[in-house]
Amino acid sequence: MATPLDPVAAPAPANPDDVLASFDAVPLFMQSLPEELGGTTKQRGIKPGETNPSDTLAALQALAYDGDPSEIAENFRTQGNDLFKRRKFRDAIGFYSRALDEVGKDLPIEERRTLWSNRAAANLELGNYGATLRDCSQVLGQTNGAYPDPPSDASNRTTMKALLRSARALSALDKLPEALDALARLRLLEKDMGEEGNDVGKKWRDEVDKKVEGKKRREAEKAEKERRKLQGDAALILALTQRGVVFPRPTAKKALFADCPTDVTPPHFDPDIMPVSSLPSVPLLPPSPLPADYTPWQPAPPETPLVFPVFLLLPLASPPTRDLIMSFPEGATFGDALESVGLDAATVQLYLATKRGRVLKVGAKLTLGRVLQLAGTVKEGEQPDGWELREGWAFEMVAVPKGAQGEEWIQGWKKEVQAGTAAIL
Repeated sequence: MATPLDPVAAPAPANPDDVLASFDAVPLFMQSLPEELGGTTKQRGIKPGETNPSDTLAALQALAYDGDPSEIAENFRTQGNDLFKRRKFRDAIGFYSRALDEVGKDLPIEERRTLWSNRAAANLELGNYGATLRDCSQVLGQTNGAYPDPPSDASNRTTMKALLRSARALSALDKLPEALDALARLRLLEKDMGEEGNDVGKKWRDEVDKKVEGKKRREAEKAEKERRKLQGDAALILALTQRGVVFPRPTAKKALFADCPTDVTPPHFDPDIMPVSSLPSVPLLPPSPLPADYTPWQPAPPETPLVFPVFLLLPLASPPTRDLIMSFPEGATFGDALESVGLDAATVQLYLATKRGRVLKVGAKLTLGRVLQLAGTVKEGEQPDGWELREGWAFEMVAVPKGAQGEEWIQGWKKEVQAGTAAIL
């Protein structure tokens, strides 16, 4: 009586990833070029039942170089094209490069141009714009009597592809005139071939034209900003000078109010009184279409009221302090200024020192504009005078209590000011 055979254990199902990986080790099924041949695929270690990678590489090399130069190049190009379609651009570049490096010198010029053009396309997809332009220049530079006259349709189409790829790379590098030149040459070639209706470069020409217009606009806006800055500063300097304000003049190395903190607005024209045509809200470029009543930006007239930051020193406070009145309009009174910091003009007296050391008592009903005029008024034959901007950007005044204590302190301060030794707080 026959005895049944022992059941044979079924083999474990293969991992799909392992199956695909093993295919990639066989030249016929390879989907990317090994690192040894300039690709991105790393050879794996050998496992039981697997093909030795060195044997696979040798087989690939033998297969790849079987045939005449054109057949070898076509093999590499076909594999590169397949990889390009699957967006494996680095591996595609590897195949195109192998064809050029290994058999390029033995290929007809048109086959080399095709390889350079294909490699340029892969580099363009990767954003390698410099490499794209180098390959395209090879395509476009390989004329020199090498073609029949006139060139074949195939040759012209390779040229058209290189021109388009050059234009895209040049546009990405912001070389817009050069990109437009390449697109114009492409358009001329289309017309020569009777294919002007195709206009394959229109999309990119429109894109470059848009970039050119944007660049022109940015340059015009930058120039207008510079004009406004120069003319605005000149108008402000004239306004300060006419009021007798003492301030450091701007130089090439140090701009007007360069030392003013970024969180403080330095002396400026009062925006509530400034002419509409001098406001920063005026568009940098004229609107289109241009309104009949359009007026371009112009600097404020020097008589336009100013606004200043002002330091208020309280030397008899405990402890002595220095407050900053951020915005003191030229038309406001000193009583308004005291009220803005919580002081009462009935109990506090204000003083200021001019550039020449004169100490002026300031009434609460006087405006800043009037005090500026008084500070700059001198007798005939005397040196010019005025109220100085401390630290180059703010006025400074002193507030003391009305009465004997305040008067005594001011008398001592006057002597120090006149002697040039006063340094309050």
